[in-house]
Amino acid sequence: MRKFDYRAPRFPVNLPVRLTLEDETLVGRCREISTDGMKLEMAEALRVDAAGAVQITFRNVSLDLPIRVIRCGEGCDGVQFVYGSDEEKDLVIQLISLLADASHHPGPSLV
Repeated sequence: MRKFDYRAPRFPVNLPVRLTLEDETLVGRCREISTDGMKLEMAEALRVDAAGAVQITFRNVSLDLPIRVIRCGEGCDGVQFVYGSDEEKDLVIQLISLLADASHHPGPSLV
């Protein structure tokens, strides 16, 4: 029997992010988010396997999570969350829930 690896559902968003890689801080936009990671739109191309942290704030949830760059492309980069605890993953789930709820009410979060 063949085993399939399914990825977590992705949600389209338009949120500002701050990305810290080594001693450099970059700003960009999160265009998709899942419990696995994010698709970012950055002014500067990132380097695959670069490690750092991403900061996102939406309503009363602020995230500051370790990440690893897993994909670079034209106009978008993919980062994977590197969870240090279950609490960090729970915060991402809470953020996604807030974003999904906001999509049913007026506001600029989900696209």
